[in-house]
Amino acid sequence: MSQLEVDLRYLGVLEKALHIAGELGSEAAVRYIRYSYRLLSKVYHPDLHQENRQAAEEGQRRLNAVKERLDMTSDQDLGQFLKASAKPNTGHPRVLVVEDEEGLANNLADLLSLEGYHVATAPDGLAGLRRHLTFRPELVITDILMPIMDGVEMVRTLRQRDPEIKVIFISGFFGTRSIQNELMQELDRFGYPSLAKPFRPSQLLELLRRALGG
Repeated sequence: MSQLEVDLRYLGVLEKALHIAGELGSEAAVRYIRYSYRLLSKVYHPDLHQENRQAAEEGQRRLNAVKERLDMTSDQDLGQFLKASAKPNTGHPRVLVVEDEEGLANNLADLLSLEGYHVATAPDGLAGLRRHLTFRPELVITDILMPIMDGVEMVRTLRQRDPEIKVIFISGFFGTRSIQNELMQELDRFGYPSLAKPFRPSQLLELLRRALGG
């Protein structure tokens, strides 16, 4: 991990900066990084934390060290770093698992990682859209009924970004008739495969290989 990555993770801005770079470009992401430092510097000002002054002073010292390194890093170099960080891994397919059941999401991630896939997870459709921007998967495995945004709506939005995105729907039940009808339309129109929970790992891996042409 480079020092720049360490600094940006300390500031808590790396993932959001990559998200902004994917949506608005690296120039906007660089502005966000530099503004975030200035905001945190004000938040950690020791005069504002008399009861926790020691912790604030330590935080301020760390922020000052980060600032010195950021001041020596040009906007162009920051932008190049973000572009390089957003580049997908090569050599193995990338799979995004969007599933609100944390245990199942982790189990699927472990299974796919053991099979050699690069895997990322998200707990709902909206988070899946955000993760897609930085992870750039070739295939998405998604539950259907999830909080905030369901899998069908997420896939429709993803398809606007990437018309060739490959998808596998998984679900234990279809829920309302409207959701079921929408899903059937998606499956019929785009030929997405689906799996009913519970399913065997071998079933998912076989669908995955066929979807990716392997």
